[in-house]
Amino acid sequence: MPRWSSMLKVFRRPAEATFGRIRDRLHPNRQCPICDWTGYAFSKGGAPNKSRFDCRCPNCGAVERHRLAFMVAEKLDGLDYSDVLHVAPEKELSNYLRSKATNYLSIDLYSQAMARMDITALELPDQSQSLIWISHVLEHVENDAAAIAEMSRVLRPGGTVIAQVPIWRQSTYEDFSITDPNDRLEHFYQTDHVRLYGIDVVDRFCSRGFEAEVHRAQDFGPERLVRHGLSFVSTNEVFRFRKAA
Repeated sequence: MPRWSSMLKVFRRPAEATFGRIRDRLHPNRQCPICDWTGYAFSKGGAPNKSRFDCRCPNCGAVERHRLAFMVAEKLDGLDYSDVLHVAPEKELSNYLRSKATNYLSIDLYSQAMARMDITALELPDQSQSLIWISHVLEHVENDAAAIAEMSRVLRPGGTVIAQVPIWRQSTYEDFSITDPNDRLEHFYQTDHVRLYGIDVVDRFCSRGFEAEVHRAQDFGPERLVRHGLSFVSTNEVFRFRKAA
């Protein structure tokens, strides 16, 4: 029986791939706005312990938050791409930002980027950046007030922060006495998260002098919501924070 099972797998995988390609062409229900892939559905994706269907673009790898951020950025007026700082760069968006920017710099504390830098202590001159792109980073940063202050410092007057964090509730929940990874998983849904943000994350930026705009997936209407696969609950918001001119 194991022998027959192995043989069936050998034939089944190519057949499934062929069927998938035919299905994608006949029923192009989904479209990735970043790479323009079309097909029946997005691939399974997300964290290993909580993967979800209809999530990841099989061509460029973009998940819901990448697609939404791209769509919001494309519709916004007045974004200055002359000096772009990309924090914890996602490969799914780095090419897009590079193509828009006159000067592009990616930074990260741990993984590969153009420079190794701490968001709470940026080694950059005052007012040197026109746009900061930071997605799903601040929920990992214990001193997010310092990170916001640093972004304000290096941003030019009138500059913009495009930010995303998972939003799970109305009010932010944090408890810095929770340090065990298993406890963090229970309280914050991930072992390396230090808080659950609420929509009041806006107040944290506004207290530093930023003006806030909240852009939601629902703003694009139900048809595009479905077509671009923007249904995941914690990635519905993209924040635009503008530094006063």
